[in-house]
Amino acid sequence: MSAETNADSHAESFRWWIGDPEMSDEEAHLHDLLALHKATVELICQQRDLLAYYDTDAELFGDDPEVD
Repeated sequence: MSAETNADSHAESFRWWIGDPEMSDEEAHLHDLLALHKATVELICQQRDLLAYYDTDAELFGDDPEVD
């Protein structure tokens, strides 16, 4: 199993919003993935700063409007 496959498996099994009566399971899954995305971006930025990697956010994340 590759690191990416393992990470994908963890992401698919992450459940925070599933079961919220105010949204469908599909919408809840989307909210879960968005939460993981935001957390991952923040962790990458922190690690990049720790290692003094000063690539631009666009180089690291593409043209993602969520990245500051």
